[in-house]
Amino acid sequence: MVEKKTKAAKKSATKEKAASTKAAAVSEKDAVKKPAKNSSASKAAPKKASKTEASITAAPAAAKTKTKAKAKTATKAKAKASATKAETKAKAKAPVKAKAAAKAAAKAPAKPKAKAAAETPAKPKTTTKAKVKAKEVKATTAPETAAKEKAAVKSTPASKSERTRGVVTLKFLVDLAKTIKEAVAPYARDIKGKEIVDTTASGDVTFQIDRVAEKTLQAYLRKAALPISYYSEDEGYSTFTSKPPKNLLIVDPIDGTRAAKNGFEGCVVSVASTRVLERPTVADIDFACVMEILGDRIFLAERGKGSRYYTNGRLKRPKLSQNNEIENMAWSMTIPARPAELIFPTAARIIDLSSLKGGFFPCNSTSYSLTRLITGQLDACVDIANRYYRDIPERVEDYFINAGRGKIIGIAPYDMAAALLITQEAGCIVTDAYGNSFDDLLLLDSSKGNHRSIIAASNPVLHKKLLSFFNARIKQYEALLTQRSP
Repeated sequence: MVEKKTKAAKKSATKEKAASTKAAAVSEKDAVKKPAKNSSASKAAPKKASKTEASITAAPAAAKTKTKAKAKTATKAKAKASATKAETKAKAKAPVKAKAAAKAAAKAPAKPKAKAAAETPAKPKTTTKAKVKAKEVKATTAPETAAKEKAAVKSTPASKSERTRGVVTLKFLVDLAKTIKEAVAPYARDIKGKEIVDTTASGDVTFQIDRVAEKTLQAYLRKAALPISYYSEDEGYSTFTSKPPKNLLIVDPIDGTRAAKNGFEGCVVSVASTRVLERPTVADIDFACVMEILGDRIFLAERGKGSRYYTNGRLKRPKLSQNNEIENMAWSMTIPARPAELIFPTAARIIDLSSLKGGFFPCNSTSYSLTRLITGQLDACVDIANRYYRDIPERVEDYFINAGRGKIIGIAPYDMAAALLITQEAGCIVTDAYGNSFDDLLLLDSSKGNHRSIIAASNPVLHKKLLSFFNARIKQYEALLTQRSP
């Protein structure tokens, strides 16, 4: 009896199991035909399929086919989830750039069918660690970027200056002048270097202190090894480079040698530069530097940008005198190798008028006297001798040869090239004794035919008075000289 009941129970269980399997197959079939309408049904579908895997295997062929389709759908979903997960990890590792994250996701191993998912990844959440790292990267690169931008801005004017001014800058001129000053100042202070060792191309005397200055100039330029040529009082035109020069320097290593060799302060180093190499003139000068040898002043100018000077390293602006009265005028006149028999009778009256209330100072350095105009020490400076030689050369030549000890000596371009730019940029009025400018004066010609006269004043009114006085007085004296000559 018990055995029968057991068999009946087993049979009933078998029937229930068959019914359950059939119901599951039908349910699976419906699930394949009609996908779930919401996300929770979709997520439940793979789970249910895994629970009834054995029943699906035993189902009819049609149900089996549908089950394979379902398995493929599940595989696609799984591959998509795997690709998304891999991409999220790759992007979380990238510190800053989304582009790098996308590249990492694209390189992540995935099945071909999941490629579309990799190309359009879901936006991952940035972890706190990644945010901190990004901030660190930004903090590190920001100062570097700022520094580079600052350096670029700072270097722009310099590179522009090099394109427009060649390789020479004001700093270069100052360094050169300082080197020469340091070499010759001990000689001037100890009153050494008085020995005459040679004669310059212009006919002037070369002293031992001049030789020291010239050798220092050559050594500096040779060491600099820049494409530069130069023209100096003792050597004339020269260069130390095999490359085509980009700049020309006009140098007087010591302007005012007679003051320097005797320990007086009226001596300077004069350096000017130009980019024009073929027949350059005063109008072509770009930069100028005049440096006192026994003093602390440095005078600088750049064409079109004004002039300035430094005293003990402190910047000073030009301080031009507004005095226009001859009687109160402080002024100088160039003396060396100028015929005293001509210049002193010509200037005698004005010397008498100004020497008491103003001041008269013999000049041994044109550059030194010109630069005194912008310090306010002088109101004017003149060199009138060459006017006589140009007007009546046959009448006065012997006077000049006698004063120059066999040579006709006057103002050479290197004597005043730098000082001219400095004074003119400061606002001084500088012309020759005819009232003409020096713009057309050739810089590389030191012959007597290229010598000039000078009348310079700190203001136009005083300049006009001086020009008028000397013009009238020179003509009077020339007429007297002409009458005396046979």
